[in-house]
Amino acid sequence: MKKFFTSIIVLSILFFLLIEFIGDRLIKNILEDNVSNSLGRKVIIEKLNIDYLSGAADAKGINLLNKEFQGYLVRINSVKVNLDALSIFSNNILINDVQLKDISVNYYFNFSNQRLTDNVRSLQKDLSNKTTSSQSNKYFNIGNLDAKNISVSVLSPELNIDKNFSLKDLNFKNIGNTNKSKDYKDELKKVFNSTLETIKDKVLSNELLDKIENFDTDVIEDKVKEKLNKNKDKLKNKLKSLIN
Repeated sequence: MKKFFTSIIVLSILFFLLIEFIGDRLIKNILEDNVSNSLGRKVIIEKLNIDYLSGAADAKGINLLNKEFQGYLVRINSVKVNLDALSIFSNNILINDVQLKDISVNYYFNFSNQRLTDNVRSLQKDLSNKTTSSQSNKYFNIGNLDAKNISVSVLSPELNIDKNFSLKDLNFKNIGNTNKSKDYKDELKKVFNSTLETIKDKVLSNELLDKIENFDTDVIEDKVKEKLNKNKDKLKNKLKSLIN
């Protein structure tokens, strides 16, 4: 009987170690794939640790990469989560509390040919697309989420703009993708819209106009003339081919 209980204890320890070693990697990969599919761009989690007994988890270095620009759009240095650990293995993940700390947001934009392009609009479009979802059938609800120490960098190498400022801390209650949750995509969209308005007020309203006003109009005119001449040559060649 003593040997039996000893064997049970040894097997239990081995099983726990196996979950700790393989479980974190497996869940990390699942999270990266699901969030990437949901947001329409690659998400990388540098480090993830889960205590399956207490339901506590912490992650380091979560990066939401850009689509058309280099680097990341958002980086979260520290994430602490309190959840129902057993729910991880079900279809409905119950998360009690999430603490996000030291968040960096990079807003890249270009202005060329009288057109403004940036690294946020494509994400806004994906968030507005209600049919975009994770390949998994997992549901989740977060009871409370705090985001603290948020910094924003506004960058445009072409216009020589590099500005930094901080945002107020954010708090969300009862968000997720269940029927009883506030839609997390709608909440994210509100945050990005609000951030863009702040960027316009703090940086773009005056500095961008100044940069645009200082553009060399002669250079622009020369480029337009060059394109027109090329189009003329193409048109002439087409007419010649038709006549011949």
